[in-house]
Amino acid sequence: MVRSSVDTVSDEAVRAATGRDPSEWFALLDDAGAASLTHTGIARLLAEEHDVDPWWAQSVTVRYEQARGLRLPGQQSDGSFAASLSRTIHGTLADGYAHVVARFAAELGAPSSSRAEGKRPYARWAAEEGSILVTVEISGVGRLRVSAVHERLADPARVAPAKERLRAVLDEPAG
Repeated sequence: MVRSSVDTVSDEAVRAATGRDPSEWFALLDDAGAASLTHTGIARLLAEEHDVDPWWAQSVTVRYEQARGLRLPGQQSDGSFAASLSRTIHGTLADGYAHVVARFAAELGAPSSSRAEGKRPYARWAAEEGSILVTVEISGVGRLRVSAVHERLADPARVAPAKERLRAVLDEPAG
């Protein structure tokens, strides 16, 4: 199940960070005609006209869009959905990247694009629907954060099966 913004960010957190409750922001945004603006337009209005920190402007915008029926929980600004999963593994960046890419390549074939260098190497695979992006980054001494995202899913019902497929690859026992 995809959680809504209200499930992930409390009213108290919004008030503490922005000085207003979500209901106060929603009334202000309604008065400004925000329901007819794009996601970027709403976030820009909050940041530029009301001095809301950009991260919080995004959070309030998503919550507003969900409350007004402009966006479903989990829906991206382009209308698509994404399934994501992350894991912590141990090792060097190069070895961790090679290991994770090999696991996904065994399931999906060769990546359509990749970069093995840098602070956050990645590999991307074209999927039947959308694409799968895998990134690896250092999260501590000898620890790596592996993130896998199946992007551009057309329907929220496809998120759970996509997440299970990512989980099956990431959690496969080492052979």
